[in-house]
Amino acid sequence: MISNEALKEFKKIWLEEKGTEISDAEAMDEASNLLTLFNAVYRPVKKEWLENQPEEKGDKKL
Repeated sequence: MISNEALKEFKKIWLEEKGTEISDAEAMDEASNLLTLFNAVYRPVKKEWLENQPEEKGDKKL
C-alpha cells in the first residue's frame, strides 16, 4: 500500500513531468505499476561481485 504522502508526491511529479493532473485512483494504479516494475528489474549489486570485477582506470572501488 502506498501512503497518502507518497501518493501526493507521485501526483506532483506526474504533473511536473506529464503536465496533466490525475485522480488518486489513477495515481495509485500508476504508482503501483511503477513499483512492480522496479521490483522486477532492480537487484542490488553484491559486494562480492564488485570485488571480482577488474578495476578500470578512473573507477573508484566502493
